[in-house]
Amino acid sequence: MEHFFNDIKTARELRHGGISPSTIRRRCAQGRLIRIMPNAYVDAQRWIQWDEATRTKARHISFIKTHQHYVLSHVSAALWWDAPLLRLPRKIWVSHPASTVRSRPQVHVSRGREDICADSIFHQGAFVTSPLQTVLDCALTLPVLDALCVADYFLNRELVSMEGLREAITRLKGKGVCTARAVAELMSDKAESPAETIARYRIVTWGFTPPQEQVSIRVGDSVYRPDFLWEECRVIVEVDGNVKYDGSHGNPVHVIRREKRRHRDLEQLGYRVLRVTWDDIMRSPEAFRALLIGAGVR
Repeated sequence: MEHFFNDIKTARELRHGGISPSTIRRRCAQGRLIRIMPNAYVDAQRWIQWDEATRTKARHISFIKTHQHYVLSHVSAALWWDAPLLRLPRKIWVSHPASTVRSRPQVHVSRGREDICADSIFHQGAFVTSPLQTVLDCALTLPVLDALCVADYFLNRELVSMEGLREAITRLKGKGVCTARAVAELMSDKAESPAETIARYRIVTWGFTPPQEQVSIRVGDSVYRPDFLWEECRVIVEVDGNVKYDGSHGNPVHVIRREKRRHRDLEQLGYRVLRVTWDDIMRSPEAFRALLIGAGVR
C-alpha cells in the first residue's frame, strides 16, 4: 500500500516539489496529470495502468492525504483490512468524532463517533475502525451476503472471535439490525474464501441440512479437510477458487495433481465428491442446487 501513498501527490506536495499551481492546471489540461479529487493528483500513465479496484483504493488514499481526523469505517475499513468485497464501494465511508461534519457526494460521513474514532487502529497508512467495529458497521449497512463474506473473513483470520461478535450483534439497535442478526445466524469461522462463504450461504438458505466444514479425513498418511461434508450421505463439496491455480500455492501443475489425487482418495473411501466453481455458485446457483439434490443431499 505504501507505493500508493508515494504515487498520489497532494497539491501541497507538488508545490513543495517545485510545481506551481498553474503548472498543475496545465498538466491536467494536457492529460499528463489526473485530478483524483480536489488537491490530489496522480500521473496519468499510472492511472491508466490501474484497474478499478486499484483506483478505488487510490480515491481513498487521496481523501486520507487531504483530510485529517477522519477514520475509514464501514465498507471502506473492510477494504483496508483486505476483506473480500462482492462489490467495490462507490463512496468513501468514514467516521468522524465531531457531530458537525457533513457527508458529500462521494464521501459518506458517520459523525459524532468519538469513542469509535478513539479506538481506531493505524493500519496500512490510514486510521481504520477496529476489526470488530468494521464487521458491525458492515453488518448494519451491507446486504446480508456481502456482510457475511466480511464477517467470515475476520472470523477465519481470528481478527474477531465468534463469541465476541455474536454478543456485540445482540446489542445492536436501529436500522439494519435485522440484517446483522441474519449475519450472526449464518456466519462461520471455517470459510477460507468468499466462494466458500457464498456456497454455504446457498446451501443453508435453500434449506439443506447444514454440512460439516473443514473436518479432517485421514487417508493413509494424508489428512484431507474438505470444504463441506455430509457424512450421512457420504457427499463432499469442494469449492474451487481460481486463486488455487494462480501460483500462490505452488506450481499450478503440481496443485492440480494434488487435487486429482485428493479427489481419487476420497472417492476410494466411498465419498461422492462434487466440485463447484465461482461461476457455479454466483451465475448458475440453481444448477448447484440441482447437483446437491442429485447427490442425495437433503
